[in-house]
Amino acid sequence: MKKIIISLLLALGLATSSYAVSLEGLSVGISGSHSGYYAVGTEETDNDETGVDDTKEAGAFTANHMSVFVEYNIGPISVGLDYIPSEIETPKNTNLQGTTTNTVKGEFENHTTVYALIPIPLGGLYAKVGGIYVDLNSIENLGTGGSYGNTDTTGMMAGLGYSIEAADGLSIRAEVTAAQYDEVEVANSASDAGGTKVTLTDMMSAFGTISVVKSF
Repeated sequence: MKKIIISLLLALGLATSSYAVSLEGLSVGISGSHSGYYAVGTEETDNDETGVDDTKEAGAFTANHMSVFVEYNIGPISVGLDYIPSEIETPKNTNLQGTTTNTVKGEFENHTTVYALIPIPLGGLYAKVGGIYVDLNSIENLGTGGSYGNTDTTGMMAGLGYSIEAADGLSIRAEVTAAQYDEVEVANSASDAGGTKVTLTDMMSAFGTISVVKSF
């Protein structure tokens, strides 16, 4: 995964060098997306027998967000970098253990996608493929003690879009994409937590996006 992201970054860097004197081939844009996220979380404790007191639960949520991107057309493919400047928060989960309350929620931060646009000879239709990097922050208040650290993950995305050309280098895009993220695992920092850890698997997302693009 990291090799794919590095390769796409190198391609973008080469494109930048090629157009250092001229803006020809450069596109910049802003996007608005409605997205859905899904994952399966499993909490395990090493001190217990296998399967005892393990908790496994699937969850999903939706979010709206903006992103900004820059692209270079290296003919016929364009390579680009998309960045979501805001955090994307999951709903808060509350767990009561007697008189003790635990609350936890997750946060996606620095969601960055390096991608390639591949034109399809059907008007303005195109395919979009790329690699993703994102920081995963754990925000919790555990009455039982300890905390879970932050981590990061990478993923792959693919989708289809349609671009409509307007005047003066402006265009409007509509696209749908789906992504799959790599598994992550974080451990409770408390020394008496019995090796408690949380694993997130089957992490995926889907985006419906409208973009305004200015090409030079």
